[in-house]
Amino acid sequence: MKKENILSLKGLSKHFGGIKVIEDVTLEVTVGERVGLIGPNGAGKSTLFHMIAGDLEPSGGTIGYFNEMINRLPNYKRTENGIVRTFQKNNLMSGLTVKENLMLVLQRINKKHTQWWKKANQKNYPLLFEELEALLQEWNLQEYSHTKVQDLSYGVQRQIEIILAIAGKPKLLLLDEPTAGMSQVETDQIITLINRLPLEVTIMMIEHDIEVLFGNMDRVIVLNAGTLIADGSPEAVRENPEVREIYMGKEELANA
Repeated sequence: MKKENILSLKGLSKHFGGIKVIEDVTLEVTVGERVGLIGPNGAGKSTLFHMIAGDLEPSGGTIGYFNEMINRLPNYKRTENGIVRTFQKNNLMSGLTVKENLMLVLQRINKKHTQWWKKANQKNYPLLFEELEALLQEWNLQEYSHTKVQDLSYGVQRQIEIILAIAGKPKLLLLDEPTAGMSQVETDQIITLINRLPLEVTIMMIEHDIEVLFGNMDRVIVLNAGTLIADGSPEAVRENPEVREIYMGKEELANA
């Protein structure tokens, strides 16, 4: 039985003046797929994420989400509908504790306490606090719950950011270089976290570490100069002559 498409891009383009950053990208992603996105610097990977998330308006083409056209849907509405993303750099409230960062997300998602600048009261919002404690326990964050984000290691901060995205109840999770700048131990921790996500959560992940993508994604998409040049299983992409020539063209790809 064919799975339902969660994302359908048709002829998607983004131009900045005369510079074509994304040009005529067409692809489909089904519910629950794990899709890696690779390409050299300047290939347009983050720009593609910006358009899917609603942070940039396409210059041409369409974005379908569960067969609904969302080109004009603002980014906060896309987030409410389950399109959640992380960024290359941490986007956390560094002066707040892990618990406080999580609470801000839960307040917004549940719309139970709209005055986000004021602390939610446990007496008035018991279910909100129950959900918070369940998240801390599920993702083994109890030891960090009262620690300010700025006092955590970079690797733990990246884990926290992904868990904040998970708290947003994503259907489509866009991860932008989640292991960038990490040690091997920290990278392994991030990948373990990602692989623990429910199978119904669709993941698209930009990553420069070829080994990480080829070892954990169902499918790999390759962009070069804003154009989609390959789309298939990790094995097929590894053997693709254009990918070898344009993306890396060295033994590293063959040995990944």
